[in-house]
Amino acid sequence: MIGAVVLLLSSCSRPADHTSPLCTISVRVGESIQAVLDGAPPGAVICLPTGTWTENLHVTKPVTLRGAGPTETTVRSNTFATPVVTIGPWVEPKEAVVLIGIAFTGASASCSDPGGCAHGLLVVGSAVVQATRCSFAGNSATGVSVRDEARAELQDCSIVANTWYGLAVQDSGQAALTSVTLSGNRSTGIWLADAAHLALVSSTVTRCEGHGLWIRNQSTFIATDSTISSCDGHGLWVRDKASANLSGCTVTGHRDSGVWIEHDAEISLSSCVVERTWDGIVARNNARVWVADCTISAVRWDGIKVQGTAWASIVGSTLLGGRGSGVHVGDAAEAEICDNRIESWIAHGILGLSRFQPTGGGNRLANNGVDLSGNVQGYLRVPLHIPDQEMVRFPNPTYATVQQAVDAVLPGGKLVLAEGIYPGGVTLGKPLHIESEGIVLLTANFSNESPVLSLVGGADLVMSGIALGYGSEGITLGANARASLSDCVLSDNTHGVHATGTARVELLRCSVSRNQQGGVWLWDSVQGDIRESSFTANGLCGIGLAGSSTTRVTRCSITENGRTAGIAVRDSAQAHIEGNTITGNYGVGVALYHDLCVGLRYVFAGRVTGGENVFTGNYKGDVCPGELSFLGDGGGELDLRR
Repeated sequence: MIGAVVLLLSSCSRPADHTSPLCTISVRVGESIQAVLDGAPPGAVICLPTGTWTENLHVTKPVTLRGAGPTETTVRSNTFATPVVTIGPWVEPKEAVVLIGIAFTGASASCSDPGGCAHGLLVVGSAVVQATRCSFAGNSATGVSVRDEARAELQDCSIVANTWYGLAVQDSGQAALTSVTLSGNRSTGIWLADAAHLALVSSTVTRCEGHGLWIRNQSTFIATDSTISSCDGHGLWVRDKASANLSGCTVTGHRDSGVWIEHDAEISLSSCVVERTWDGIVARNNARVWVADCTISAVRWDGIKVQGTAWASIVGSTLLGGRGSGVHVGDAAEAEICDNRIESWIAHGILGLSRFQPTGGGNRLANNGVDLSGNVQGYLRVPLHIPDQEMVRFPNPTYATVQQAVDAVLPGGKLVLAEGIYPGGVTLGKPLHIESEGIVLLTANFSNESPVLSLVGGADLVMSGIALGYGSEGITLGANARASLSDCVLSDNTHGVHATGTARVELLRCSVSRNQQGGVWLWDSVQGDIRESSFTANGLCGIGLAGSSTTRVTRCSITENGRTAGIAVRDSAQAHIEGNTITGNYGVGVALYHDLCVGLRYVFAGRVTGGENVFTGNYKGDVCPGELSFLGDGGGELDLRR
């Protein structure tokens, strides 16, 4: 269809061309075009010279209306709340009305029903219109509106500065736009609804106060070699059961997301560029997304975000730069991530917060806060160095970064860090020992915006004598990662330790201090064993236990922690708290998250056991609720599991 439209309209693209249809009727300036239309036979070629006509046209037969060019020949609306030109509904469906070289402008009204209001062009019924080198601008409703079963084919046209939409296609209407510019349309550049269909070729949609395209219901959209830019909303908003297919397109400069897709909608992008938007692509609800051979760069937050129960395939693409994550998979979403280049994301290259792990592999990641984080497997990334060493000492002229040194060590091998301060941002997905020679501090690649160490599926870390500081997390664990830390320091992070999934965490003789949102937070089904460690001046709490985690806290010093508690327990977590010194905390010594203590929206349904703890000087009390008083005595149990 698109190729046929291009061939059909190319013969009309230049008025002087010998292939242009010969005029059968000429209209003089001041003569009524509508009167000529009413008396013209089907197939007539009606020519307009340079000039302006103030009237509203209604075309009910297949004719050609040809002007001297959109800057020379103008038809301006003369009737309030009426389209400048209406085509149909009685035009024979197999024969087209042809518009060449005319500007249609000035329709005015504030209309509750945009279907019959002040449009530049309204096509209804089963009519077909072909417009070449026309302008539809400055109308207070929509520039071009296509309804019912009508079809509109536009080439080398402009649709500019209309108050509603630039183009609206609804019902079973169809439109094909080639080399068309839609600019400055106040609401949205293009609106598709119901079962409408649009093909966009080598066209531009730009400077909308709303979205570039709003595609809804069961409408379909195909775009090739087109640009969607500089809108105040999303570049494309695809929803309901609509579908979109973009090839070789550029989506750039939008205040919100480049592509926002939700409900049961589907979209495919191949060889496209998405840049300078808030998020690159966001898929929600049950949406499905295919991204192949695309470039997503310079966005303000995440490159591709997959949420709800959405599914995404991301293959052979380049994702460069943003404050969030290159790929963020959350909730119960699923993603296939294969053979991509993912670089320069401040937080994470790939972040997995969904209960389903992303599949794939062969991804090359570099210069990210960390390459992988959360519920993902280490094999998603290609190592920066082939693992071929039993032991590596760092610094080392062979390895420029700690990540390269980690990658070079064989599974189960050892990394030895000489005394010093080193940028961390390390992803680990295999068994490894890390130890220090002297005082060693690892810091985040991006201070307090990315983790210092990230352990993902397959990681089993044994680490001693290392300090981790100035990260969003000192160490974060996801999937089935394991970490055993002894004689380590975790300080001045947002979280000292943050663990999710089925991870296992052991702290022995560690110092955890000045972490803004908590020294340790264990979630989901994490198992923790915290012994002989100190927790001091952590902002929210010293230790936070949540989800259905199971943790032992024994012989620790927990003092001067923040506004919630020294130890805070919520959800269905189980905690054994024994033999600790819990003093001088600004909140409660040990508190449950429920309406009697902290967190009014939570109901604690877990289990707390223990005893022989020493409580003194906790600002909001030693325990809350009072049933936990056994923690300061010989021992006992509070079991609220159902």
